[in-house]
Amino acid sequence: MKIVLVGTIAVGVTGGLLAWRERPEPGSVPLVLLLAGQCWWSTTLFFRITSTSLSAKVFWVDVSWVGIGLIPVAWLYFALEYAGYDEYTTRKYLLALSVVPAITAILGLTSEFHHLLYVDTQLVAHGAVTSISRSPGIWFWVIAIYTYLLGLLGALPLLGLVTSEVSTFRGQSLALLVGIVAPWATNLLFLFGLLPTAGIDPTPVAFGVSGIAYLGALTRFQLFGANPTAIRHARDVVFRRMQQGALVLDSHDHIIDLNEQAAEALGLLPREALGRPVEYASPKLKTIGSSTRLGHNVYHPPNSNRAYDVSVSTVTDIHDRTIGRVITLHDISEHLRQQQRLEVLNRIFRHNIRTSTQVILGNAEYLATNNSEEKSAKLQQQALEIEDISQKARTIIDVFEQGRKQRKSLRLDAILGEAVASAEDAYPSVDVHYESGSADVYVDSLFDTVLQNVVENAAAHNIGPEQRVWISVETDGDHATVSVADDGPGIDENELRLIEEGSETPLGHGSGFGLALIAWGTDIAGGSVAFDDNDPTGSVVTVEAPILTGPETDSADTPDDG
Repeated sequence: MKIVLVGTIAVGVTGGLLAWRERPEPGSVPLVLLLAGQCWWSTTLFFRITSTSLSAKVFWVDVSWVGIGLIPVAWLYFALEYAGYDEYTTRKYLLALSVVPAITAILGLTSEFHHLLYVDTQLVAHGAVTSISRSPGIWFWVIAIYTYLLGLLGALPLLGLVTSEVSTFRGQSLALLVGIVAPWATNLLFLFGLLPTAGIDPTPVAFGVSGIAYLGALTRFQLFGANPTAIRHARDVVFRRMQQGALVLDSHDHIIDLNEQAAEALGLLPREALGRPVEYASPKLKTIGSSTRLGHNVYHPPNSNRAYDVSVSTVTDIHDRTIGRVITLHDISEHLRQQQRLEVLNRIFRHNIRTSTQVILGNAEYLATNNSEEKSAKLQQQALEIEDISQKARTIIDVFEQGRKQRKSLRLDAILGEAVASAEDAYPSVDVHYESGSADVYVDSLFDTVLQNVVENAAAHNIGPEQRVWISVETDGDHATVSVADDGPGIDENELRLIEEGSETPLGHGSGFGLALIAWGTDIAGGSVAFDDNDPTGSVVTVEAPILTGPETDSADTPDDG
């Protein structure tokens, strides 16, 4: 047995040195401590069996508890770090797990003053071999159960890697499990009296098998050259940083995980949604998620202009039982906006321009044989409408182009001053009242085009004996709210409905794209727009614009020509 113990110690020291060289790889230091504990236990057993006096044998048994207590804690920490569960390897967990081994070491060193580890000690002769027989005390069983419990907890993460698709990880985990099972089984057989070892616990001898298994994991399977530590963290990083929002539901539709993108789509903080039924986050999303199992649908969060393509995937266990669902939310807001723009532009060129062209051709044909001022005026009006559409189209293209570029900030007061002057020149019969807000408020330069069109529309569609437009500005530190009110006939309900729905059909379409230009430009600039009725008549257009930092010089204060 002495030769075997020397070999066990040599293998353990070699494995410890190899592991020490791999610092700071996860698991390297705990493995060194694990092998140190095993070597210490083997060393004390070597001196124990070579001692002849009872006091010497008792001494080596008592000091062996220092290494025995170190082994389970080091094993568990090694397994957790190796498998990527390092959130459980913080100092507080280490201190908590070390309490029982520390008490055991102290009790071992002071065993002569109490009978907690052993209640009786005597020399027993087995032929030519003399050993000591010690009856276990209550704390002996405490540390035994504790050791086996930590051993089992450490083995669980490794069992999950036995079936890994990476052959290296399978080899590593199998070697490590052999390293823990060999002394584990040996110790159990000894405790139940099934080994003819003359009262000597042969567990340190089994450490030779452990040491060889660990050496195999270190050299044959490159234990610290390729390890699975990053797998759990990588999956979490992918989940957290994926572009799509994702919610994980259990079999009872409770939200058990979600990423920041999903929380943003739901308008909730993660801590507000976790553990709640999905209908708490959004009843509409629950309906969509239930009706589109393994399919797709569009989710529009309330009080938001965003739109998400919803897809649902079931989560099954190894028995093919459904244990939950994953709902992914893909932001298609920009795609729908582009679709809306194409629909409007298609309608403009397909319907409005074709209608005006046909009117022009008809009136021109009539004028060819008849001298009619009425038809001539009609022809000129249609030509001007086509010119107006062309100008609007150029403005739309310019807004889209600016949306793809880095834009500057402009003084809101200068933008509105320019818009008022332009409206007064074009419509001198309209009385425009402008109540200026803060003179130092800067907004995205796209609001130059947006507010020019808002004020122009308010003046252009204002009919009646008294034509007035009121412009007011309010700020709250983060946003500037511009309200443009008129006392005209108001905005057509059909036009507003099309703007709110965001789509047109051959049977349901608007007459122009002035409102669409306002809505698109505001959306691209990060603001919002609302259309309401004025009292007693007319409309109120409210544009909310994020307040930006002003330029270093005032050179950018003058709005672009558009």
